[in-house]
Amino acid sequence: MTTTAVEAAEKSGAVPGRSDRRLLWFVLLNILAANAGFKLIAHFVFHTGVEEMRVRYWAFFHFHQFTDSWTPMLGSVNSFLAHPGLPIYQAKLYDTLLYPLTSILPLLWMKQAGMSDAGVLRALMVASWIAVVAVVALQVLIAAKISAKSAQQHGALSWRAVVATAFAAFFFMPITLAFSLGQAQIFLDLFFTLLVLFWIEGKERPAGGLMALLAMVKPQFGLLLLWAALRRRWSALTTGVVTLGVGGAVSLAVFGVRNNLDYLGVLAGLSRKAQSHYANQSIFGLLNRAIFNGENMPYHPYVYPPFVPWVYAVTLATTVLLVLLTLAYPWRQRAGGMADLAAIGVVSVIATPMAWEHHYGVMLPLFVWLWFAVYRRGSGSAWALALAWVMIADFLSPFNFFAAVPVANLLQSYMFFGALLLLGLLLRTRAVSEA
Repeated sequence: MTTTAVEAAEKSGAVPGRSDRRLLWFVLLNILAANAGFKLIAHFVFHTGVEEMRVRYWAFFHFHQFTDSWTPMLGSVNSFLAHPGLPIYQAKLYDTLLYPLTSILPLLWMKQAGMSDAGVLRALMVASWIAVVAVVALQVLIAAKISAKSAQQHGALSWRAVVATAFAAFFFMPITLAFSLGQAQIFLDLFFTLLVLFWIEGKERPAGGLMALLAMVKPQFGLLLLWAALRRRWSALTTGVVTLGVGGAVSLAVFGVRNNLDYLGVLAGLSRKAQSHYANQSIFGLLNRAIFNGENMPYHPYVYPPFVPWVYAVTLATTVLLVLLTLAYPWRQRAGGMADLAAIGVVSVIATPMAWEHHYGVMLPLFVWLWFAVYRRGSGSAWALALAWVMIADFLSPFNFFAAVPVANLLQSYMFFGALLLLGLLLRTRAVSEA
């Protein structure tokens, strides 16, 4: 880096050492605010207690988790093994199985191997714990890969950046929430993080395989394969289609045609109904809460808000608008780049009727990429990125005190608004910032 370049960087505040110090301070102060500040606000302003993030970290360090995904998934497997002739999606479970049957194949194989229900749940908990550690470690690796590409001009990864990235990743609320709930989402977070890493490295074939794995658990991630087709990323698309084909063929062979086709009915139902609980950070949840239709603070698995035609219409229109905006945006030379991929990744989460808080975990590597590939270099104002981070990474519990207040309860959808802000930042990212 020349003397002139250093001077210019200092004037813009983009010297890596200075940026890394600021990043570390921001992360540490954000963690303090999220874990102590909101509790104090709840106590002194609203005179009540508040759900604390420390409960999730207690669960992580004590190897304890709920079985939010595992109960319906394992229940579906046990129902199939006990009554192979009965439709899987009609089994009476604590909660409804919302995933395609490809997602329960690993649990079926564990049961067929002779594992008890307790053994399967234990294995899933340990695997989830390892997935959290892997997700955190991979964020540091992504930061290191990006920094290594521009070490001469922008500086290699400093210890401050490593510490800040690791702490930020571990305290990214959707990640540890997915673990504590016992959610399959934590593995999707791992897959998506690997997808970002492979795309940065130019390894499109394994990236395409990961796109397919994501779609085999959450069909909305099929948008990634559509994106690959429209961007003519044939290596990724070919690998993804083959992987999806193999997974589908295995599911058909194991569960039969009828059971697999029944999932189309599940998807059709989800397009018309979803829960209005505050944790549903989608336009569907926002609108129903705004008109006080359905539950907000309490949660019951089988309780759905009464169908409102205009809410359904607006939700559908928003989905179409977000998808078209991302796919048809005039990317020019940016088409197929990391910012382009990141944008469709965000839309894959928020352009659905049901986008729970833990679903936002896939956005973690997008923040890491944006900071180290763009903002650490001094491109653009970091304030907007910081705001998007706070809205997605933190559990802003005091906003739930506005649940019964008209208009003000829109603030409960802070994660959704944060994702829209993040999407806007990605759409504005210039090709020169691509890593």
